[in-house]
Amino acid sequence: MKKVLLFIVFSILCLNVFAQTDTLIIGSFLVIKPIEKKSMSWKEIVNSGEFKGLKIDRKKKTEDAVSQIQTNWFGFDIGFANYIDETKYEQNKTLYNPAIGYPLSKYKMSLNNSKSTNVNIWVLQQKFNFKKPGAYLKYSLGFEMFNFRYEYPINYRENEAMFIYLSDSSYEKNKLLTTYISAPIQLGYDYKLNNNKTIGFSGGIILGYLYKATNKQISRSLGKEKYYGDFSMRDLRLAGIFEIRIDKLKFFGTASLTNMLDKMPTNQSLYPYSFGLRFSKF
Repeated sequence: MKKVLLFIVFSILCLNVFAQTDTLIIGSFLVIKPIEKKSMSWKEIVNSGEFKGLKIDRKKKTEDAVSQIQTNWFGFDIGFANYIDETKYEQNKTLYNPAIGYPLSKYKMSLNNSKSTNVNIWVLQQKFNFKKPGAYLKYSLGFEMFNFRYEYPINYRENEAMFIYLSDSSYEKNKLLTTYISAPIQLGYDYKLNNNKTIGFSGGIILGYLYKATNKQISRSLGKEKYYGDFSMRDLRLAGIFEIRIDKLKFFGTASLTNMLDKMPTNQSLYPYSFGLRFSKF
């Protein structure tokens, strides 16, 4: 405490303070005169050595101050996945167009909705806060993983004439796993309520690159099998993304803007979408 007092005295002398204010701000310290010395100037107090009763406090940091750039490591999403199938089955009456077989009215590429999932791992997230309170730009880098669980024996193969086709096999489990290296960018706004709760909304786009695709199948006759390849899937993924925040609870949703498959060899039009919960600092 003596060192602090000496620092205050030295600062007053260096500043040559003559003001009659009752409180001085020196660095992170607040120096307050006692009531009985309010009529004395700071110079008179120093010259007389009358330091008894001086109150020294530290300035409180503003709790609402937010860094312009915030960084978060490792957030994740978990939700359900499906796709919009825009294939014109009625216009394609052969086995190869589309490549999943005949009769078309029965064997569409239907998914098991309750078992088709989307899990995303965001390795790095950053948030740029604009000068306008609540407005921000958020960008991330990580992995999007889709698990499409099929109702029918749809096969994905890399080295056959048909990359995607309907099998006559019977599978206990049949799913396509796709993994993308993805970078979403979102514009958003958070609004703080009177009870200090926060609600907010953000939206933007995701650009992804196909990292890996696997067709995993389990049958009684063949056991567990895995087939790897790109299966004539589109390398780049472009999707829209939105996020709704209700205080600490966050919901996300994505919708593909491009066909998951390369139309030229497959004649299929599949547009994945997903929705679920987000677990992240911001």
